[in-house]
Amino acid sequence: MEDNGQIKVLFERYLADECTPEQIRKLVAYFGLPEDNGTLRNLITQHFESPESNDASANGAVQEVYNRLLNQLDVKTEVKPAPKYSYSLPLWSRMAAVWVLLAVSCGITAYFFMRKADHAISENPTFSSVQMQTTVTGIGEKKKILLEDGSVVWLNAKSKLTYPASFEKNSREVSLEGEAYFEIFRDVNRPFTVESGQVRTKVLGTSFNIQAYDADPAVSVTVLTGKVQVNASESVIQIVRNQQVKYMNGNIYKEVDIDATAQIAWQNGKLQFRNKLLSDVIKTLERNYTVAITYNAGLSDCYVHADFDAETPIENVMEMLAVSLGGNVNNLGNAQYRLEGNCKDIRARANDAEE
Repeated sequence: MEDNGQIKVLFERYLADECTPEQIRKLVAYFGLPEDNGTLRNLITQHFESPESNDASANGAVQEVYNRLLNQLDVKTEVKPAPKYSYSLPLWSRMAAVWVLLAVSCGITAYFFMRKADHAISENPTFSSVQMQTTVTGIGEKKKILLEDGSVVWLNAKSKLTYPASFEKNSREVSLEGEAYFEIFRDVNRPFTVESGQVRTKVLGTSFNIQAYDADPAVSVTVLTGKVQVNASESVIQIVRNQQVKYMNGNIYKEVDIDATAQIAWQNGKLQFRNKLLSDVIKTLERNYTVAITYNAGLSDCYVHADFDAETPIENVMEMLAVSLGGNVNNLGNAQYRLEGNCKDIRARANDAEE
């Protein structure tokens, strides 16, 4: 057995990266014996740990350094084969060393994983182990979701809601991609927050609709009951019943006298459009039907005012839409349609009718 003083010298040389392969072998052989782990623990504590370190952290450091010794020995051996060792461990010791190495390797993995998780929690207080759930809808599909706090969410077509199985003690947070109508159970101690892109909507208890599709240029929040706070672009706006906030291109603005019930008509199987730009209407139709719709440039600035039942066949919807635009529709096959017309002609006919 080597003297502890000599082992300490070798350890100092190892820290300075001055150990020869033979010296590293001595360290590995010495610290591979269970009864000598105390020596390594003391050296580790002196060089890597503060005096306040507990036994658990010292044990982890022992495993870490022992593994590094083995790795460094492997690297040096590959570069330059070491001369034959002057002594060898008995067979039972070599067998035990294999098991020790396997145990140490598993221990190191668990140790660093736990240290990393602890670090993440300490650096980021919002880090949580709460199980998250995701509900997704397809084309024309709608789903009702009952949250843990009693709140209800209706998810519109081609949308995704991510939410925790159980809310935190001080907050209730979900994220939305697409469109959803929320009826939030009132809880003054836990505000309810919806993250939708660059917009953050915060309430205590109310009902509101959020439309935040990636394909749409704007995110809109419409209130049916209660009060809602909307944060975006470092601005905060509060809205109440029949008011709406829109966020587009980094700008946020408020609209009043909105027909909020028309915004959630989809929840009852209706498609209601109140002076909606044709391009927005077509996006809505394509989310509810497996269809592709194009139109000529003359209809690009047309606005639509129409009601449709979501169960109406798309052929009938397209015909009614063409009539409302004063144009016509061509069925191109393979669920493709093209609208033809001109908004100027529509306005001219409307003016003639008024005269």
